[in-house]
Amino acid sequence: RFDLATATRRDDNSIVLYTIDAGGEVREAARFPTDLSEIYGTCLYQPAGGGLEVFVNDKGGAYRQYRIHRDAEAFSSVLVRSFALASQPEGCVADDRNGRLFFGEERRGVWVMEADAAKPATPKMMLAVGKVLHADVEGMAIYHGTQSSYLVVSSQGSNSYVVTDAAPPYRVRGSFRVGINAAQAIDGSSETDGLDVTSANLGGPYAKGMLVVQDGHKRLPDGAQNFKYIPWSAIEQVLGL
Repeated sequence: RFDLATATRRDDNSIVLYTIDAGGEVREAARFPTDLSEIYGTCLYQPAGGGLEVFVNDKGGAYRQYRIHRDAEAFSSVLVRSFALASQPEGCVADDRNGRLFFGEERRGVWVMEADAAKPATPKMMLAVGKVLHADVEGMAIYHGTQSSYLVVSSQGSNSYVVTDAAPPYRVRGSFRVGINAAQAIDGSSETDGLDVTSANLGGPYAKGMLVVQDGHKRLPDGAQNFKYIPWSAIEQVLGL
């Protein structure tokens, strides 16, 4: 048994598949070509009936949905659906529990539609750029709590993070920023592209889970981009979840 991860490779517009074993070692398992000209964002989807699928997009707005197969120790991919947005997308996340795909159009907002490849691709705008969400719309992830699930979106234009219900009518719960922890000499986060969130009990302050965000500009001291870890309990407290 092993975990799987995917990434997009811009050099040749391909999808790279990795295996992660029980010891945490990452190995490249396969590369799948695409017909995209400027491959960009990606996310994974596990349908209720089993298997694994991957969504990828390119800067022109095109999306491709592939199904991953494994046979005789080798992986392969099959294109199962194509659709497009009018302008550049980036982040996306699939809600495996409810079969929904959330995906961002950088200058316009967050879309939602059925993740099932057998169903028509009919995106609906669930959160437009405006008062709460500021372009560019970047990374997004879903927190599955014991009672409710939440979508977390990077609002890059305001260096903040927007939280909405992950179920209709997708009520906005609020937004927050990650500030400086002066006591531990940790700067805040800004210009966030990717993020991820989990509700798993990771112990200590992370007993209710953790949000991880990419910090595009490290300032304390100035240095390379890094990542910031935020306890989900702190987000609950700030937004009253």
